[in-house]
Amino acid sequence: MFRLMAAAAAAVALVFGLFPSISPTGAAGFKTVISFGVNRAADDLDPVTQDANPNIWAYMQIYQQLVRVNAAGDGFVPDLATSWKVSADGKIWTFTLRPDAVFSTGEPVTSADVVWTFQRAHDLDGPWQWALEPMQAITAVNAHTVAITLKEPFAPFLSDVSLFSNSIGPVSKFKSASHEEISNHPIGSGPYMLVDWKKGEQLTMRANPHYYGRGLPKTPELRIIYIPDDNTRTIALQSGRVDGIDYPPFSLLSALRGDPRIDVQLNPSTAVSHVLLNVSKAPLNNAKLRQALSWATDRPGIVKGVLYGNGTAATSFLPITTPFFDKQLKAYTLDLNKAQALLKESGVPTPVTLRAMVQSGNADAQTTTTLLKGMWAKIGVNLEIEPLDRAAATQRMRNLDYQVYAGGWTNDVPDPSELASYEFDYVTAKSYHTGYQSAAMTALIKQGEREMDPAKRRQIYYKMQELAIQDAPLIWLYYAPYTDALNKNMHGFVQLATGPWIFTNVTVAQ
Repeated sequence: MFRLMAAAAAAVALVFGLFPSISPTGAAGFKTVISFGVNRAADDLDPVTQDANPNIWAYMQIYQQLVRVNAAGDGFVPDLATSWKVSADGKIWTFTLRPDAVFSTGEPVTSADVVWTFQRAHDLDGPWQWALEPMQAITAVNAHTVAITLKEPFAPFLSDVSLFSNSIGPVSKFKSASHEEISNHPIGSGPYMLVDWKKGEQLTMRANPHYYGRGLPKTPELRIIYIPDDNTRTIALQSGRVDGIDYPPFSLLSALRGDPRIDVQLNPSTAVSHVLLNVSKAPLNNAKLRQALSWATDRPGIVKGVLYGNGTAATSFLPITTPFFDKQLKAYTLDLNKAQALLKESGVPTPVTLRAMVQSGNADAQTTTTLLKGMWAKIGVNLEIEPLDRAAATQRMRNLDYQVYAGGWTNDVPDPSELASYEFDYVTAKSYHTGYQSAAMTALIKQGEREMDPAKRRQIYYKMQELAIQDAPLIWLYYAPYTDALNKNMHGFVQLATGPWIFTNVTVAQ
């Protein structure tokens, strides 16, 4: 169990709202609570051990990093560190912490907290361990200065420092805590702190009274409410039960735009929608079959059918906004003749039947998979659709117990290394749970991380994109904006291009 020393006991009481002095009080004329409906529930709030957006975007309200990605998703701004510098040989990074940063427990954020956080993220076996793999040592120079020594210069290091998995926590509370204790009782220095978590239902957060941003957050309480069904979530917004929702289905955007009470937002994103193929088992361990499926996929047709035109057909595994995206890449287009020829070359007897998992209640995924069923049938591939709830589908994906699964990715940093590692490095995440393994791709990933010359680095990522097209462990479908629908009385909401919501300046007029 979490050790409850006197100070910690007070902190937990504070966290769980036992002190009447922190009851929400908002400015006159504004709601004291923001209610936001989401399509996926958070299930793990330990920054180091999990990789799902609902968790990341939730705990980013609580935690801070040394630096963070700017709103456009193409650079960095200070967060807990007010400044940073790198030595001439590129191996020592020095960060200066802001002196007024304080955890929600009332303890100041010091270099000891940063050292412990980074060392844990470096040592713990998790999906983001690769991000600190080049770190050789981290030391506290003084109470507010930290020096990180790398084994060798590492091109994406500042990007990796900004990664959510390097969220700073208090060593005094977390050093002896288990993963479950850190997940269930997150403590950060961000604008909000967790006060209640009804798993599978709702997260309730209140303003961190020690947050260094004076007068922020503007609304004292934030409730993130899980409403998985797209239609139910939309009705919740229209009925006033919630003030905003994420991922309203594209099929409902036109109707929502016609509602004078609703503001529909299409925000710039780093999102890529794709189809995962389990390449660890027959018949999808056959590259020519995967290439045939790629040529048989009508991406513009999916953009029209799923996004109602609000997107762009994908050509690469990288989002368009990511550095080193190859605009000249010879990507897959719809060509049934090539698809049929490759299917014949594959030696896979036809007709062949594949099974596709689909998340129940996810209208976009259901439409995508239904369209694929019709497209692939034209070359003799029958797609059997298997509806599952999200938790069951995710578990089967991670166990490589599936064949076809439509999903998506959001780039968390403005650098291609993160997605390249997650999608094609088997050690990181079983190559995005496809089972793909390629020595040539792994070598390119390592080269891309260590090459400091931007021009040479660009060529490495161009080669990587070409190899990805050739091996086709995934089928990349489209680039889409983030969709949010808000009560028109809600102002100040921001969704970063890398995904997380920013509620710090949000107000909702009564």
